[in-house]
Amino acid sequence: MTDNHQYETPPAGTLDWHLPLNRNFERIDTDVEIRDTDANRSNYTAKSGAKFLATDTGNVYIGDGGSWAQLGTIGTDAAAVEGSGITSLLLDGYVVALARNLSAPQSIDPAGTDTPIQDALDLVAANGGGEVRLPAGVVEETGPIRPYEETQIIGLGVEITKISITDRDADGILFDRESGVSRVALDGFALNGPAGTGPTGVAIHHTNRDTQDLKVGRLLLWGWNNSVYRVDEGVGPFQCRHDQLTIYECDAGDQDGLFEFRSWYGPANWFGTIAAYPSANVSGQNTTVFFSRGGTQTVDYLTMGGSAGVAVDQTWDSVVEFGHVHWEPTTNPSNPSAIVRLRGHGTALVGAVKHVTGTADYVYELGYDDYNGRGPARKVLGPYIELGADADIASNVINLSAPGDPSNPSLYQGSPDDVTVTHNDGNTGGLRALGTAGTGF
Repeated sequence: MTDNHQYETPPAGTLDWHLPLNRNFERIDTDVEIRDTDANRSNYTAKSGAKFLATDTGNVYIGDGGSWAQLGTIGTDAAAVEGSGITSLLLDGYVVALARNLSAPQSIDPAGTDTPIQDALDLVAANGGGEVRLPAGVVEETGPIRPYEETQIIGLGVEITKISITDRDADGILFDRESGVSRVALDGFALNGPAGTGPTGVAIHHTNRDTQDLKVGRLLLWGWNNSVYRVDEGVGPFQCRHDQLTIYECDAGDQDGLFEFRSWYGPANWFGTIAAYPSANVSGQNTTVFFSRGGTQTVDYLTMGGSAGVAVDQTWDSVVEFGHVHWEPTTNPSNPSAIVRLRGHGTALVGAVKHVTGTADYVYELGYDDYNGRGPARKVLGPYIELGADADIASNVINLSAPGDPSNPSLYQGSPDDVTVTHNDGNTGGLRALGTAGTGF
């Protein structure tokens, strides 16, 4: 007879000795605690009175004959203990991998590898997807960083967590996997390029295959002498959302744009705020901020300074919508021909253009698209708002440099006096100024 559990010991000579032993074995299922991870709890039979301790969460369960009922958590709150451990790792400079099939967080020391973030992504992807948490401070990565589907890269904040790409030719974050990439999140860090006087890769680059359901929270991009966001021809981001992107000291004067949509397709891509302050230190030229050849892009607020030249350059069949364009350049090497250039048949909607500093020939240019050989159509132009004494428009608000399509007219919410026609192909009625429409009160 055992002292604590009163297990039965068959007396000498007992013929049916197996009966008390079988009763002992039955009691073991309830007397002896089962220990495993919370995710494996369903692998065990929840016998009435059986006990289960989750080794990863500290949760304690008891069986009721059909399911496991949670009684509580041992010690302090286990989630808080785990969270505290992760925080300590992050504050100590480790990259942390959290994945569905990892029983505990895994840490990677950036001092021991040239690719700590990619190593963590590889680990997370091999274990069912999850998060890569970035520490406080600067993490050096040769680059590029290539996310998998169902992965997230999360920092502690753009002024706290910084990724430094050390290979001058490498992109920062590259979406190029053969199967495409879906359901990726990026948030809370600065993505720094190599800077200097030579060209660099692209900060965020979509190439090879489509990207779907990308979620970008708050990122800061610095030190890229190239586009900072590029979509290659033949590639389409789908349903991608970007909350806040801030750009400092990046020079895209030799490119079509700081944001560059080269592809002809890709629906429903949304940007909340883009704040761009480019530099002309490398190219010696203005940087076009947002260029679009195709697809669909909505930008709630586009604000810029530095060497920002053309704010929006739309061509071919792209569909764009900008709620507010705030133009405040301070270091332009030359004056752009227009703040907003809209060419071709793609639909464009601009809510308003606010002008604080800098000089441009025109606010809007509606022009001919060489790419598909078509004149302007289906543009809706909001009012022009001049806010500062240092803001100057050399010629007029609108330059109609090619005849508009009368069957798909463009509309301007202002006076006909704001329009200058610089083409010689006659009046088609393809642009209609609404400043004198209706009855005034």
